[in-house]
Amino acid sequence: MRSLLVVLALTLTACSTHRAHERVLFADGLTAGGAPGAAVPLERRSIIHRASLTLERDEPETGPAQAVQLAKTHGGYPEQVTTHSAVVRIPAERLDAFLAAVPALGEVEHKNVSASDVTDVHRDMKVRMENLTRIRERYLELLQRAVSVEDTLKVEKELERITVEYETLKARLEGLEGEVALSTVNLDFKRPVRPGPVGWVFYGLGKGLKWLFVWD
Repeated sequence: MRSLLVVLALTLTACSTHRAHERVLFADGLTAGGAPGAAVPLERRSIIHRASLTLERDEPETGPAQAVQLAKTHGGYPEQVTTHSAVVRIPAERLDAFLAAVPALGEVEHKNVSASDVTDVHRDMKVRMENLTRIRERYLELLQRAVSVEDTLKVEKELERITVEYETLKARLEGLEGEVALSTVNLDFKRPVRPGPVGWVFYGLGKGLKWLFVWD
């Protein structure tokens, strides 16, 4: 019993020492490069790209199917499809090519593309995963060495706690890496708004007023 508790204490101490070492490395990175992750080359950074577009076309209900087909030609797939919209996932390296081809689906009325740098978060989660993996392996070793029911129950309780934390973090890490690898593009389709007879009158007046004040 005493020897098992000593081993457990050593395990926790090793974990704390490793975290302290991580903090030192992180501080060194700040000193050398300024902001966290500043020294990481652009091609190795973890960036989540998202895009949202609104397109006008005479038959908006046929737009989502064509958007899905276009996504597939760029290595992507549909995540959600409705009557007048589609959410597709596109490999990050093919996003620019996909967006360049989107005008073939209709006239782009609105376009918004965003990029979120999650390099530091990604790196931190991977380090934590490595730590939890080592701790789980250590507890499994201790479980094999337990000689009493009391020791077994203590180790199993800690192992269960670590396993829950491990599985939760693993799911978060896989989700983050999925967001980095596959960009999300939201496409909404609508019918063009064309002015009626009265609308054309006001449109003409507006053009005339512009001519009075602004000359090209």
